[in-house]
Amino acid sequence: MEVLTIETTEQEKQICNDKVEVIKEALKELSPPLIDSLHEYVIFLLEKEKKHRAFVERVLDAKKEPTIQFQSAQEAFQAILDEVEN
Repeated sequence: MEVLTIETTEQEKQICNDKVEVIKEALKELSPPLIDSLHEYVIFLLEKEKKHRAFVERVLDAKKEPTIQFQSAQEAFQAILDEVEN
């Protein structure tokens, strides 16, 4: 089973830093319209990453919660309805 994590190793950080440097150099070759397009795409990716990290955190937090087991589906639905009423 795959373990969810948001930690990054030092080797992964170095690889990312190297790639960032390559991207910085490539940016010098792009036209202003392409830079505008790239900027919009990077903003999109940042938002997507932010949502993903929030999702991972919620999943990790949920895994810490105790498992609730019911004897029947009816008992489970009743527990949901009781919680909604409260």
